[in-house]
Amino acid sequence: MSIGIIVNSACVLIGGLLGSFFGRLLPVKMRESLYGLFGYCSIIIGIILLQNIKSMPAVTLALILGTIIGEALRIEDQINFASLRLKTLIERITNTAADNDAYISRFVGLLMLFCTGSTGILGAIGEGVNGDSTVLLTKSVMDIFAAFAFAAHMGPMIACIAIPQFLFFSILAGFIMPLTDPLMIGDFMACGG
Repeated sequence: MSIGIIVNSACVLIGGLLGSFFGRLLPVKMRESLYGLFGYCSIIIGIILLQNIKSMPAVTLALILGTIIGEALRIEDQINFASLRLKTLIERITNTAADNDAYISRFVGLLMLFCTGSTGILGAIGEGVNGDSTVLLTKSVMDIFAAFAFAAHMGPMIACIAIPQFLFFSILAGFIMPLTDPLMIGDFMACGG
């Protein structure tokens, strides 16, 4: 099993749990500063990944087809439904409640951030192709703090993101990436960026 994937998912789980219990100790101003920093880091990584494009038409077509297929299969609706079910379960366990629409919207955005962000995809690719876990271990450092900060506001649902993240990265590293070539990987990373 890939060590970077395990460590990254564990950091999301630990950060999410610690943030839901101790996040109230983190000042709102500091949380907001961290959110901005995470966004800034993601933009920089995305710009760097765009340099990997080998075939711009292929990247453009992949983005268009991915959007069409995702909308046709109503993937966002299915993620929203699963998120609502998970939120309801956690609310029962923790005796809490939150506005469903706003909460689910934020949760799905964070799910996408942790699971399909460019650093995670690049890290899973690197680990799957050549066993290099450097990128995922670096992402782990950022993710433990990000999960803590987000869980301080959203609760233990953030810790649950570790499960789909682990599954997605494992599938990406273990099954899909070894079947690709360097040109495909460059274009794939550019789509993630």
